[in-house]
Amino acid sequence: MPDQTPSSNAASGCDVDWSWLAGREVAGARSDLQSFVLTFRDGQTLVVRAAVYQGAPFLSFTPCGPP
Repeated sequence: MPDQTPSSNAASGCDVDWSWLAGREVAGARSDLQSFVLTFRDGQTLVVRAAVYQGAPFLSFTPCGPP
């Protein structure tokens, strides 16, 4: 059972719902120094960005749940 304490991923805003990716086919991919973009055959995209926040590295995902 997932941890539901305030330090858990969901409580800290770090939870990502990957379920919307099931069954999708990748049509293309591109990247640069800050982002990686997947484009799916149905036109949806997933953008993964690398950055620094308050001196610490982190990744962001757009969208972070079903579009």
